[in-house]
Amino acid sequence: MSFAGEMRSELAKALKAHEDSAIPQDAVPEFHGFEPAPQVRDLVAVDGSYNFLLNISSWWLALISVALLRYRFDGAAYHREDWRLVQRAVGVSTWAQYVETQDERLRALYEFTRNSPEQHREMVNELRRFIEGEVAANYASDSDGLIVAVDGALQEFPKRFEVMEQLVRVCEKRGHLLVGVSKDSQLHAFGQTLTDEDFLKRCESRAGGTGPAYVRAPPSVPVAQKGLLLGDVYYVRFHAHAPKWFRVDLGTHKDDPEFVFGQVAPYCRSLISIGYPLPLLEAHRMAVTVRQLRGAYQEMIIRTATGMGMDIRAVLNGLTEMEGRKRGAFHEYLDRISRGLR
Repeated sequence: MSFAGEMRSELAKALKAHEDSAIPQDAVPEFHGFEPAPQVRDLVAVDGSYNFLLNISSWWLALISVALLRYRFDGAAYHREDWRLVQRAVGVSTWAQYVETQDERLRALYEFTRNSPEQHREMVNELRRFIEGEVAANYASDSDGLIVAVDGALQEFPKRFEVMEQLVRVCEKRGHLLVGVSKDSQLHAFGQTLTDEDFLKRCESRAGGTGPAYVRAPPSVPVAQKGLLLGDVYYVRFHAHAPKWFRVDLGTHKDDPEFVFGQVAPYCRSLISIGYPLPLLEAHRMAVTVRQLRGAYQEMIIRTATGMGMDIRAVLNGLTEMEGRKRGAFHEYLDRISRGLR
C-alpha cells in the first residue's frame, strides 16, 4: 500500500473510533446548569512558566517565572488592581552524586522524577508548581474573601512539600474560593475513547440548555492522578459560547460548586478567551515573557560565566533551547547541514 493509501486507512479508523461511535444514553453524565453571579469577588490568578538556558553535562540552569494578577469586575469591565512577578534561577542535575550535595527539595524531586524520560524538565516543572503555590499562599494569607485561581490541578508533588496543602488551608481560613483550572486535560475518566473534554462536548446537546454548566468527574479521577489530589474535580463550561469544557479542581466550598462557578463565570466573558478566566490568560502572558526574552537572559549568562573565568566555547556549546536541549547537540548540527543540502 502506498503512503497515501496508508494515510487514508489510518484516518478512516481514527474517524470511526472518534466520530461514528454512538454514545449510549446511560453513558451521558448528569449536567448541572448555573447562572453567573451578578456581584462577584475580586479574582487573583496565578500562572508560571520556565525557560532552560544552559546545560553543562548532566546539569541544567533554568529560569522560572511566576505571575500573579488581581482583577476586579464591575459588571461591565475588568480592572487590574494588583500584580506580582517572581523570577528565580534554579539549577537541577540528573547525576546522583551531584544531587546529594543539593538541598532537600531538589533531592526529593530527583527521587520523585527518577523514572521520567526527561527528568530535568519534570524537576523544573514541579519547581514551577511549587513556586506558584508559594506565591498564591503568601498573597492569600494577606487578604480575605477573594477568588484564587491557579493554573492546573490542585495536586501535591511530592507529598512532603505540602505547599498546595498550605494554600488550601490558607484559603479556608481567609474565606477564599480556591479553584485550579487546567488548560487541557487528557484524562479518559468517563471510560470513552474520547478524552473527557471532547466527550462532554459531544454530549452537551443531549443535556438540554446552552448556558454555563458543570459535570462532576467520576470517582476514578483521583486514582488516575500522579500525586496527591487536594480538590474535587469537575468539568465546567463557563460560557454558553465556550469552545471547550475545562477541568476545574475545587479546593474550598466543596459543598457549593454552583456558587463557586457562578463567581468565576463573569471573568470568562472576554472575547479574547471566551469561556476561560481572563485574569489567568493575562497571568500566563506575563509569565511567558521569560521565554520571549531568552536572548537577553543568555547574554547575561555569557557575560557572567566568562567573567567568572569559564571558557567561552564551553558556555556557547552549553546554551540550550527552551526545553533544555543543547543548541550544540550533534543532531542539531546534522539538521542544520541537512537543510543546506539540496
